[in-house]
Amino acid sequence: MLCSMADTKTYKSAVGIRGDCLYCPLPFSIDSYWNCEADCHHCYLRKLNRTWGQDLRPADPEQIRRKLEAGLKNKNPKTSLANALRLKKTIRFGNKTDPFQPAEIKHKVSMRILQHLIDLNWTFVIQTHFLGNLVLCEPLLQEARDKKLLTVMPVISPGAEWDWETLERKRTTPIDKRFRIMRRWVRTGYAVGVNGEPFIPGLHTTEQFRDLLLRLKDIGVESYNTYNLHLNDHVAKRFHSIGLDIEKIWTMNQDRPWRKIQKKLCEIADDVGIRLGCPDFVNTGSDWKEQANTCCGINVPNPSLFNTHYWKSMLQAGHDKEHIENTTWEGIGNKEEGLKILTGKKGDFYTMKDAGVL
Repeated sequence: MLCSMADTKTYKSAVGIRGDCLYCPLPFSIDSYWNCEADCHHCYLRKLNRTWGQDLRPADPEQIRRKLEAGLKNKNPKTSLANALRLKKTIRFGNKTDPFQPAEIKHKVSMRILQHLIDLNWTFVIQTHFLGNLVLCEPLLQEARDKKLLTVMPVISPGAEWDWETLERKRTTPIDKRFRIMRRWVRTGYAVGVNGEPFIPGLHTTEQFRDLLLRLKDIGVESYNTYNLHLNDHVAKRFHSIGLDIEKIWTMNQDRPWRKIQKKLCEIADDVGIRLGCPDFVNTGSDWKEQANTCCGINVPNPSLFNTHYWKSMLQAGHDKEHIENTTWEGIGNKEEGLKILTGKKGDFYTMKDAGVL
């Protein structure tokens, strides 16, 4: 359980860069809270609480604003985060935790951060399960929409209502309400793309995936993304506790069976007419081409470029590795490690050689 909402500890590392920035065009993030009240059964990130505790730890919106302003003025950035700030990269708002979880009703941390982002004309993506709470910020959302700063990325995994009831434990906005809100937003000019992670092999089916895409298509949503499960011991224990077949899920989650499933998901998305984002560049193979400038399936104004998403697209287009290095390096990520991935020389993780484009 979370500690009291009156907890005075502050989340001091709310602005950050994802550790997988060499694989992600949206690695620059802000989290309003350290912990997440949704505490979904499939969330691998909650394993972090074993080390760092259960404190809520709201961020300090004024501290975040000062950090953003200072980053813009930094003429000699030396870190990935400093470069992302200096280049005013599009922010993923809600990376490790949900920015509009119930705590937001009291603390209003996310609302204040939203105002700062709008004041600074900073582009951002809101990722959330709590659309029912997000609509309370409607005036701010409208301002951000009108200034073309905002992309809304609701989270709906392929099991939809079953996932809400079982994995999200009815703690988040009900699925039918998410659809009603999204329909209204699409009709009023919001940029909306749905985050579909995770597709859980051995639990979710391709029929569920198709059905959800058809429902999204019906309300005018044009993009979705898919990725398989981050299965750590924390998630495995929680799945076992609710009676899921973790042996089957583990087996189907491996690269070989997942590759076949993901190929089918790509075919379904093409058939339905939904733009699909696929962060798993290896299992999409050399023929799959991303249709957006992020692997979330959404287009944002200022994504990060030094990552596999762009390298794969550029290799598919016939560019040589030297040109790719010169045009994508922005100071975000470990350059030496990135070039190993690009040239197929990294031995402990996937490279562009594994993707079949070298």
